[in-house]
Amino acid sequence: MKRNFQFDGLSVVRWGDRLIDLHNAYDLESFGTDLAGREVKLGFTRNGYAIEPDKLPSKVALICTGNVRVVFNDLGKISAPLDDEGIEIAYFDKECDWLSFLDEGIARSQEPMGLHVSFMNGFAVRIFCDETMLATQ
Repeated sequence: MKRNFQFDGLSVVRWGDRLIDLHNAYDLESFGTDLAGREVKLGFTRNGYAIEPDKLPSKVALICTGNVRVVFNDLGKISAPLDDEGIEIAYFDKECDWLSFLDEGIARSQEPMGLHVSFMNGFAVRIFCDETMLATQ
């Protein structure tokens, strides 16, 4: 999976010389696909818990493209609204069960299959894709 960022621990994105903590400093604002299903986008907005907020972008997006498939662990666990739940994001491969993540070291030594997005209520989503890019505003 091609990507322009690395994870520095679960949900902490290393993008160039910046660390962006998606779990603590950002809230999930949107999560969906385009109408054709060729792209999945997770949109985040900086919250009041951000340390040195003036050094962080106000909005961040992870955009997944290329052979996109989305798989859910248990649709019965969806509770609305999801933005009230904490979130963890990392890579996964074919060996990971639904409670497992790959760290950046493992992801560098083998090609991850996509992103694993896990909510605190147990709901998890796997996004299979060829490319994931981080974009900021």
